[in-house]
Amino acid sequence: MTIYDFSCSFYFRENYDKLVMIEYEKKQKQITQKEINEATGIATSSYRRAQLKNFAGYDDMVDKISSYLDIKTKTSQLTIDELDNNFSRFYTCICFAQESEAEFYYNKIIEKLPEYENSILLIVYYLAQLIYYITGNNYSSTLHRQKQDEAIDFLQGFVDKMSSEHRFLYYNYMCIKSAVNKNRENVIHYARLTAYLSINYQELEPTVNYHISFSYSLVGDFINALIYANKALPKLEEQLNYERAIFCRTNIAALYKKLGNIDEAKRLLRKNLIYITFSNLEKLKRSTELNYADCLLMEYNYNDALEHYDIILEKLLKKPDYESIMRTYCLYKLNKLDEANEYSKELVLLNREDKYPFEYLSLILFFRSYFNKEDNLDEAYRIAEKEMPGYSLRGSYIQQVAKTIYENVQGKKQTSKNVADSDLAGYIL
Repeated sequence: MTIYDFSCSFYFRENYDKLVMIEYEKKQKQITQKEINEATGIATSSYRRAQLKNFAGYDDMVDKISSYLDIKTKTSQLTIDELDNNFSRFYTCICFAQESEAEFYYNKIIEKLPEYENSILLIVYYLAQLIYYITGNNYSSTLHRQKQDEAIDFLQGFVDKMSSEHRFLYYNYMCIKSAVNKNRENVIHYARLTAYLSINYQELEPTVNYHISFSYSLVGDFINALIYANKALPKLEEQLNYERAIFCRTNIAALYKKLGNIDEAKRLLRKNLIYITFSNLEKLKRSTELNYADCLLMEYNYNDALEHYDIILEKLLKKPDYESIMRTYCLYKLNKLDEANEYSKELVLLNREDKYPFEYLSLILFFRSYFNKEDNLDEAYRIAEKEMPGYSLRGSYIQQVAKTIYENVQGKKQTSKNVADSDLAGYIL
């Protein structure tokens, strides 16, 4: 297992940490150097001489300006070493998909925030925050987006001041952030920067290529996504990073599925179905089962697809969720009308108790209306259509199925014989 080792030593040389923070605080507080000099009694001529020498030998002046701006003038080596250790272990756990351990080390970082306040160590603090909330289980949630943006707002002022390792990580996670925001131009920009710099960080390269692949997939560039995923997979296995390799193989299968090679997708997923027997990561198991079920659904093998959706709902999640949409659809396609209708009624009751999202339920009710030949098909579809953006990142295939059904009923030309699958359902960060 590779242990990543990051260091803040770059920042603590020749007053660099304080000089960087001085420039930052001056911009934040909109204060001029002239005002600072007047307030601290520093002669303009003395300050200019110090500037010419890059403040070498002017430690007292730097400390005086720092104190005036409430910047820490001394940071203990113990604090620095502790942050280096926690961040290195945090990122190692992120790379090896050890979520609970990553959270443990992240919490150790954030609980020490008072020791980092008004110092250069906030770069590492906010970089950890950016990584944590992008790689979280629900990284698109409102809370997570707020935390991501908070970190980015701070880090943007330090990009050209960061150590090369920290800048490399920043570019990598900005690539992912851009992908989640569907900003294709920024994805390409940050992906190229990250890929170019990754030559210098061979130990980090497998995870980085995995992330680049993920980012390309979210903006619909499935060819580049497949290229980078295939670069990542063998090196992840070389690092004995087997769980991340399973994630990667699942993503490759999802990409093959999108590109129409269902047989290759199923071959890879069958391999993962064996591997996940030895894994404790429920997210990994769910994604593998979901992708395999989706492949079967796309082949109109509703009986076998239903079996795998049931594994997710009954054994993994133990409650209704997104997969309930496809489960209901499979039941109707198998002419199990009574079972499908009863299941939809259960979901309606759960929705009334705020235990099942209406965005999913609305599409289920549309299918119920269609297969039961009810009179409210138009209204059911309009309601479902309004809810679709809420889960468009993971539900474009089943949404397109519904759209095709509705358009056929309306006598319109079928928009696509082979509909595209979801943007996100098969991918795991």
